[in-house]
Amino acid sequence: MRKTPKYALLLASALAVASSAQAYVNGDLLVGFTGGSQDFIYDLGQASSLTLGQTWKLDANLGTQFGVLGVQNTGQHIYATSFDSLNENNFAPAGLFPNARADITTIAGGITLGNSRTTTQAAFDWTTGWTYQTAQAAGTPGNTFQNDYFNPNVSVSSSAYLYDNLNIGTVAPLSFFSYNPYSGQLAYGVTAVPEPTTVSLLGGFGLLLLAFRRQLLKV
Repeated sequence: MRKTPKYALLLASALAVASSAQAYVNGDLLVGFTGGSQDFIYDLGQASSLTLGQTWKLDANLGTQFGVLGVQNTGQHIYATSFDSLNENNFAPAGLFPNARADITTIAGGITLGNSRTTTQAAFDWTTGWTYQTAQAAGTPGNTFQNDYFNPNVSVSSSAYLYDNLNIGTVAPLSFFSYNPYSGQLAYGVTAVPEPTTVSLLGGFGLLLLAFRRQLLKV
């Protein structure tokens, strides 16, 4: 009987560690990719620290679609991307903060700034992944960001427009993210660039066309 308090403390400590491992860093933005062999999720850091022209070096060909999500408790901000650069389809997210935060915490899976995680098709892993949480068909059973909010993904060849959604229903446009699947570069506020070798090849091809055109003019 005397050992019970000790075991209780050990159990409480273990639960605390498990809980902290699943914690989401308040205010961080997560970029996620779907459509590849596995989901890829990366922590970009604080939304308040974003600067126009900022870039991140990720892997190439991470998927066919990507999006960015995050929440900030103070002021109850929900950060989410959309394909729409004008009015986010007249979206008015009043009262949706608690559900959105729970979904984003699930997606984060405990990663922190500069770290990433991948998810597989395994049942225990799949439901916490980017695809299940954001890119399932609308109305799919389960507590997911797609059901509680909307699908934040766009094609990797398109811009993902970032919005600051307040829990009172106000939506404010910020800037946009772009991803280059060839170089793996993610960029904020500017277009992501391809690999230097790709640029060199394109430049070389352009010079060949110019030389060919000049040759035709001489004929």
